[in-house]
Amino acid sequence: MIEKNNLPVRLFINQTVSFFDSGFDSINTEYEQWVRYQIPEEFRSDIDAYDLKRIHIVSSHNSLTVMDGSIVAESEAWMDHYKDIFFYRSRERLVEKLETLGINFSVTSLGRYQGTICYILGAEYQNESVPQLWIAKDTFRPVRWIYEVSDEQGVVEQKEILYSNWKSHYQSWYPSEIEFFQGQNLIQSISVQQIEINPPFSEELFDIEQIKNFYSTEIREEAFPTDQSDIEKRIKEFKKIYE
Repeated sequence: MIEKNNLPVRLFINQTVSFFDSGFDSINTEYEQWVRYQIPEEFRSDIDAYDLKRIHIVSSHNSLTVMDGSIVAESEAWMDHYKDIFFYRSRERLVEKLETLGINFSVTSLGRYQGTICYILGAEYQNESVPQLWIAKDTFRPVRWIYEVSDEQGVVEQKEILYSNWKSHYQSWYPSEIEFFQGQNLIQSISVQQIEINPPFSEELFDIEQIKNFYSTEIREEAFPTDQSDIEKRIKEFKKIYE
C-alpha cells in the first residue's frame, strides 16, 4: 500500500473541509484547509478563517491542537486519523499504528464494496462489527476504514472513513475525496483542490514543543480577554464535531 501510493517526502494540499448536520446531507459549515505532510511521521493542518483558527500537528507519537489561540488537545480525534495511511514510510510502523487503533491483522478476507473487490484487513467479509481496513485488490489503495470509538460513557460507536477518486500527481497517488460517517450519517467531507509535490517546508512548522511554548506564552500574556467567552463557546462547538 505504501509503495503503491508512492508519496514524496513533502506534500502540500489545499482542500475544502465540509461539516454536515447530523441526519442531513446539507453542509452546515465549510472551511478552506491547508495540509502539509513531511513523510515519515510529520503532519500539519491549518484552518485560518474569520470565525475559526485551528492548527493540528502530529509529529511521531505526539500531537497538538490549537484553536483560536488556545491549546485544546494533545491527542488526536478519530477523524484526524484519516492521514495515518499516508503518514508512514515503514510498513511495520503503519501496521503497528493500525493495530493500536484496533485492527487485528491475523484476520483477513476478500469482499466487495460498491463493485470493487477488496482485501479486508481485520475482519471476515460482512462482519462490520470490528475495526477493519478495506484495500482495493487491483490498485492496493485504501477504500474504507471502519473505526470504533468509545464515548464518555464507554459506549462504543462505529465510525467510517471512505477514500475515493484517487488521482495521480507526478506518479504520487492521493484521494480527491474523503468522507466521514457516524453510523449512517455523513458528518464531514474533504475535497482536495490542489496538491504540490515536494515544496519547501520550515522544520518549525512541525515543532510541537516550540508551538506549545508560543501559545502558552500568548495565553499568559493576554491583557484583554474581552472575547474569551465567545472563543470558549466556539472551541466547545468545534470539539463536539470531533467527539
